[in-house]
Amino acid sequence: MGPLIQQVCLLTFLILFNACSSVADMQLVVPPDPVVTSAGHDVILPCHLSPQTSAVNMYIRWFKEGEFANPLYLYLGGKVTEGKGYEGRVSVFTQELESGNISLLLNNVMASERGSYKCHASYMDWIQELPVVLQVKQQGSVPRISMRKHHRVFIQLSCSSENWYPEPDMLWTDSSGKEITSAETERPKQKEGGDLYSITSHMRIGMDQLEGVTCVVMSQYQGTKMESKLQMTEEFYMSSLPDRVYISAFMIPVFLGLLCITASVFSLIHQRRVVRETLKPLDDMNTKLKAMDQDLIKKTEELTYKDKLMGITETIPDSVWSLMVDHAVDVTFDPDTAHVKLSLSDDNRRLKFGEFKEKKDCENIKEKCKGTKHKFKFNQCVLGMEGYEKGTHYWEVDLGKKTQWSVGIAQDTEKRDNIQMYPENGFWSICYKDKELKTVEQSSTFLPIELKPEKLGVFMDYEGRQITFFNVEKKCHIHSFYGMFTKKLYPFFGPLIDCKEELKISPVVQRDKPSTSGNC
Repeated sequence: MGPLIQQVCLLTFLILFNACSSVADMQLVVPPDPVVTSAGHDVILPCHLSPQTSAVNMYIRWFKEGEFANPLYLYLGGKVTEGKGYEGRVSVFTQELESGNISLLLNNVMASERGSYKCHASYMDWIQELPVVLQVKQQGSVPRISMRKHHRVFIQLSCSSENWYPEPDMLWTDSSGKEITSAETERPKQKEGGDLYSITSHMRIGMDQLEGVTCVVMSQYQGTKMESKLQMTEEFYMSSLPDRVYISAFMIPVFLGLLCITASVFSLIHQRRVVRETLKPLDDMNTKLKAMDQDLIKKTEELTYKDKLMGITETIPDSVWSLMVDHAVDVTFDPDTAHVKLSLSDDNRRLKFGEFKEKKDCENIKEKCKGTKHKFKFNQCVLGMEGYEKGTHYWEVDLGKKTQWSVGIAQDTEKRDNIQMYPENGFWSICYKDKELKTVEQSSTFLPIELKPEKLGVFMDYEGRQITFFNVEKKCHIHSFYGMFTKKLYPFFGPLIDCKEELKISPVVQRDKPSTSGNC
């Protein structure tokens, strides 16, 4: 029986080793271009695993970007949860999970559901999410032409069309197809609380344009257009012109009537003025009450927004959080890379921005910095002591109440000054400055200030080409970078100028794992 047990254990080890190797090589694949559909149609948001791997036992989450706490669809261990408002309209192809297809089927798409969605999958210590952009279009109604005014020398026409998405354009053409540039087209409008657009245009038509005019509404984005044509005869044009004799016969009575009406109006105006002076205190009080109502509505909306945003707190599953914490590493500052105005503690776990400690002249200071080839000389930054060129790693930074900071990851390079610290130059970081939380890149992404952490978690997946930042207290996702890593990566810290508070490396609190026992 001894050799048989050894063979069983060896076979189990090989199976587990092969499964771990497969997970490490997995990548999510989504289309680079937006997925385009029309309102009311069904659409598939593609997402699959490469190489082909079973997703039956994975944790799968589809959510709209920025709404991690309100997923459209959740799949975990065969249990499915559909998001509010998407009941019966979202699903995955369960028969194809075995082949790694985790694409989302969204039925009866609405125009308001356009935007960026995230395909999120995790298994064991592997986690990844990628965006899929959905664009929704809708063709509106046939334009309607109506007559607004019939003047003695022209007729004023109006053309309108409704229920378009995205914004349409409108123009008028004459009988030869040439655009009539004198037309006035209003800016497309949306109904309050709606997403669809309506558009209206006005123009005047004279005797020289009786052959006909055409109103055209189009959407350059959809490549479609709709039109309505109007033709009229000279008899119609002249039929409603006022007759001069008729006008002369009634001019005097009309004038007298207007005179009487004018006198009555002046009398009413005087009476209203007296009443207004009497009720002025009440009007002032009513104005103040309306202002208070508006202020209360505004504050209620702000609180509703904050409550909705803070709803993302503690939404990352404990199982996923534990997987990250299991990859915690011991991080310390590398004094050889620190800018000369950064003061480090003896254990290289705390630093702050301060003045020079030594009272030496400029020549002595230059001698001090001469041998530091890789030290930051212009940027107030420092790297971690140890770099990583494979695997997944996690650490936490205690920021406290610091008014400004910059934390992230830097690629190993000898050129560390006189360059912009952007992703394309090997620096991936987020910063807090001037009461704004944002990414550090050419076109910065401004992040919700409510996500500002006092303790920041940094997760790096070298093979997965992903760097992710978390709010540790709230267990929520802040931002993720995706890139191609070719060199060793180091933790990166920058307290920024004029900040005297300490920045500290925080020890990671790991969960107690249940004890296991077995013969193998």
